[in-house]
Amino acid sequence: TTLLYTIKFEPLACTMSEREMSTTAAMFSAFDRNHDGRLSLEDLRQGFKNSGVRISSEDIVDLMKQFDKDGDQALDYSELLCLIALMAKKDKAKEIFTVVDRNGNQRISRSELKKAMRLYMNTKPSEHEMDVIMAKIDFNDDGYISFEEFSKAIEIFESFN
Repeated sequence: TTLLYTIKFEPLACTMSEREMSTTAAMFSAFDRNHDGRLSLEDLRQGFKNSGVRISSEDIVDLMKQFDKDGDQALDYSELLCLIALMAKKDKAKEIFTVVDRNGNQRISRSELKKAMRLYMNTKPSEHEMDVIMAKIDFNDDGYISFEEFSKAIEIFESFN
């Protein structure tokens, strides 16, 4: 049995399995060099470096801005949980995108989407339904769905649940 934990930050809710929680706890402990229960920018920089994760200083600053919900210039454990959950969610979205993008050209065509809907969702959308779907997901109207458009569509869909 997998237990799921949900940590809520408005408007972000993060759900993790027991295994992911355990891994995140170990990561937090390793990154928290002075054991004060908070990860500063320097803790994050050093922690990522020691873990072999290549991430720019600018990206670390951006992560801090996005996930430091209480504004104390550090990430506490629950803020790190949401960061890790979001990273896992983006990885999962990329996996799904790659499966749907059958020819590997980094964009999903109308026919690839229709085929994926038939194979994985057991539905056969009409041409009109495909027109509506593409109009709602293909934000730049180029006839294809990029990973950014795909991710945004998932966010919109999840906001209704």
